[in-house]
Amino acid sequence: FTPAINMYLRDELGYKTDLNYYIFGPVQPWDNSNNNTGEDLRLAMMENPYLNLLVQSGYYDGACDYFNAKYNMWQMDPAGKIQDRMFWEGYRSGHMMYLRKEDLSTSNDHLRVFIKNSIPKSGVPAKF
Repeated sequence: FTPAINMYLRDELGYKTDLNYYIFGPVQPWDNSNNNTGEDLRLAMMENPYLNLLVQSGYYDGACDYFNAKYNMWQMDPAGKIQDRMFWEGYRSGHMMYLRKEDLSTSNDHLRVFIKNSIPKSGVPAKF
């Protein structure tokens, strides 16, 4: 996709530069020493019983791989206290599910159902 964005910027938008456009470029300094996003999400879900999680992943995603995403999602909660509020959907695509029409449609349907089911029902207490 780098050639496509470069052509669009240069030819369509008239943007000229000597700078390189990197998809996978140098992002230093990048400090991941305090990267606790999984634990932060787990704590947020424990604190907010209305918070749900949907992870959508392409089986052939080389950037955010399917098995790693699924493994990390389930490792967040070994006690199983919030697993009924975590949902995972996989698709026969790569990183950009919308490029395959079938996955675009299916992933949109899954997202709509997730949103609908995440809205608290009237009179139903939150589940911790």
